[in-house]
Amino acid sequence: MRLALPLRLALGLILLAAFVGTPAQAAEIRHEAVLNGVRLVYWTSRPLVPGDEPVVFLHGGPGYNSYSFRRTAGARLAAHVAMVYLDQRGSGESERPWRGDYATASLVEDIEALRVALGVGRIVPMGHSYGGMVAAEYALAHPARVAKLVLLDAAIDVPAAMAAWMGTLESSEAGALEKARDSDAGKTLAQVPAGDACALARARLAFVGVAQQHMASSQAFHDRQQFHRRDALDEQRRLDAESGVRNTGEIGASVFAPGSDFACYRTQAVERLTMPVLVAVGAHDRAVGVAPQRALAQALPKGRLAVFENSAHFPYAEEPAAFDARLLRFLSTGD
Repeated sequence: MRLALPLRLALGLILLAAFVGTPAQAAEIRHEAVLNGVRLVYWTSRPLVPGDEPVVFLHGGPGYNSYSFRRTAGARLAAHVAMVYLDQRGSGESERPWRGDYATASLVEDIEALRVALGVGRIVPMGHSYGGMVAAEYALAHPARVAKLVLLDAAIDVPAAMAAWMGTLESSEAGALEKARDSDAGKTLAQVPAGDACALARARLAFVGVAQQHMASSQAFHDRQQFHRRDALDEQRRLDAESGVRNTGEIGASVFAPGSDFACYRTQAVERLTMPVLVAVGAHDRAVGVAPQRALAQALPKGRLAVFENSAHFPYAEEPAAFDARLLRFLSTGD
């Protein structure tokens, strides 16, 4: 039986208040260790014990960092559950691998090395955006080590995300769109067979790159994709400035390099993700798109879908109370 939204939200708030957990410490604990051959920095909300199943937050970007989440949603959630925040290799305060190794398999094994270093048997990966792809791949590679999985506006279908990017262009950047159509990238895109999802995604990525050169502000383009509320965008910018951390662009250059297959990425073999999975997305998300999140939740054996109606790519920033309630209900009951 489906509950009406106000009743479901009320239930979530009750669970949030009643959730049994360890109170957050005054400040998280910073750790620095060489894991999987790279010096990684991570934070824990409190000292962990072997029986813990901490939520491990994996930021997006690629190449972003964990600071804004730690200071907002993480600080709130830490009053109820053990939290871990990882700055992924080449991101935030963690080391840029000297060999430039940003392969997905390496990022996945970084998480497994982190789990071992934490001294816990299982974790709850919670991946946002690009980090959602990494979280899903970790769960596929190490299912016995995953208690539950949270995919938050996750990059689980990049061809569909590229279609969403084209939609943003068409709705808000008509001038840049027309100029890009006259470019070599535009001519290539026009010639791609509609049924070739991979070639279409590659062509769309190149097309958007050309279109951005003709925009008054490419940042404004991405802001429209990622934020529904201006106050949330302003607060995110304030936190980013406060962090003092910048995206070097190195991992992004690797992920989106001409020879990379990332534009074609779709999470495969989802039937093997048999643990409870919460797929959460903002209803206005144009960065990864809402439709692929719905499709994934339906395909998962124990998938649950949460759509935040007044959010885009950052529901934990745009609807914090609803986000906290829904997440804690899932962590408590698996629903």
